[in-house]
Amino acid sequence: MLDKKLDPEQAKKCQESKWYPKYHVAPPVGWLNDPNGFSYYKGQYHIFYQYHPYSVNWGPMHWGHSTSTDLCHWEHQPIAITPGAFSEGHEWYDWDGCFSGCGYEFEGKLWLMYTSQRFNGEGGVNSSANPSGYNPSGSCGGGLVTERQCFAYSEDGINFTKYEKNPVIDIPNDHPIIANIDFRDPKIWDHNGKYYCVIGNRIRDRSRTQIVLFESDNFFDWTFKSVVAISKPDYSEGTMWECPGFAHFGDKYVMITSPQHVPYKGYMFHNIHQAGYMIGTLDYDQGVFYRGDFFTFDHGFDFYATTMMKNPEGRYFIIAWLAAWQSPFPEQADGWATMLTIPRELVYKDDKVYTIPPKELECMRGEGVHYTDLRLTEETKLDGVKGTCGELLFEVDVKESGNFDFELFSSDKEKTWVRFYPENGEPVLELNRDRTIEGGKGIRKVILQPFGDILKFRIFLDKSAIEIFINDGAEVMTTRVYPQEGSDNIVFTPLEGKPLVIKSLDFYEF
Repeated sequence: MLDKKLDPEQAKKCQESKWYPKYHVAPPVGWLNDPNGFSYYKGQYHIFYQYHPYSVNWGPMHWGHSTSTDLCHWEHQPIAITPGAFSEGHEWYDWDGCFSGCGYEFEGKLWLMYTSQRFNGEGGVNSSANPSGYNPSGSCGGGLVTERQCFAYSEDGINFTKYEKNPVIDIPNDHPIIANIDFRDPKIWDHNGKYYCVIGNRIRDRSRTQIVLFESDNFFDWTFKSVVAISKPDYSEGTMWECPGFAHFGDKYVMITSPQHVPYKGYMFHNIHQAGYMIGTLDYDQGVFYRGDFFTFDHGFDFYATTMMKNPEGRYFIIAWLAAWQSPFPEQADGWATMLTIPRELVYKDDKVYTIPPKELECMRGEGVHYTDLRLTEETKLDGVKGTCGELLFEVDVKESGNFDFELFSSDKEKTWVRFYPENGEPVLELNRDRTIEGGKGIRKVILQPFGDILKFRIFLDKSAIEIFINDGAEVMTTRVYPQEGSDNIVFTPLEGKPLVIKSLDFYEF
């Protein structure tokens, strides 16, 4: 493949920019979006991502690649998959992009199944008639883009070769159930000696979205089995379910997916696209998932395109794109754009899926600072609790406290703040970035589930990212923020003349 090595000086400049993260995965240069191929192979975690290395904007998709032994420290690797138009092989099926997919170890090799894209207009997306590489009809193609599923494999986890019999799942134009546009994001798993693959899709008239199920006895020859799940016909569950996958906890199955254009409802679904899950049971004989309603993983601004993996211990992890379409990305001026979230572990309890920071992330902690039994009666900055890269944990006794704020990335010029207060008799947490200087603005709110007298926070800060885990991952709020130099204070403020009672607080600067 061509252009696998990028200019190290350009990469060094990007990675030294003020908003480039320390422990989140970001591109060495250029554009990043959806995570792909999250997997474990030969003692390392592998995360791939949609990547356009030649500009800071979306373009013909490559697969970027990073590896880690501990889920904390990630190392950039060479580009894993390159579209046919950019490669030595000039593969016809992915001339216009290598889109999202999964990773799976089979017979000692790491296999990546990805969605290939081919624009059917004259000359293709990357022709001289369309030198920008932009697909004028969007990812759905308007009937002009054909999407197929393909393989690439590696024996060392670094260097990948496209499978000589690609594509491995190809749908004809006249298939009665599956459209070959909006047919993407495969996810493979095995069960009782067979291999299964789910793929996001829209029905042929594009009035509903569905997840289609394929099966294989040998991993290479795939046949259509069923529509495993389908949306309601009123668009209340979105127009396209992307990035599907299944986790199972005993007899319960959890289908993760990322629906597009779900109408907002109360405080929920105010982003353009969502990422979350449905709980149910999976009938393998019929190929049907009997499911409940959709619940979001994250109530913040920037969380989409979740990818999932199961590690050798049987633990499920997810990673998502820490960004949102149509958001401003000020870091583009520094030669790079967007990042991924930290890994989150899925925990199923009380008929709900909690997402928690995995225990491995504690390896980043140093000595830190520690407080207990604080009773704050005015705006307070605590000694040693300051910075734009670290982990903040604290527990509030809400029975003894009034409403309160805390500010992150704060200065006399700007702040991002979180406020706790009751609204319509419900406990509400509000994330507000209207007082920031650069980046997106707006407010997101979440109604907290019953939690007793102690409200728990665990917050990860990383230069231009905030991930707020509430009550052991019952809710999460994530956002990008672009602080100016000196906006590194963390401030606690009791409201309405009542104290803020903090039972314990820890801060670790990374």
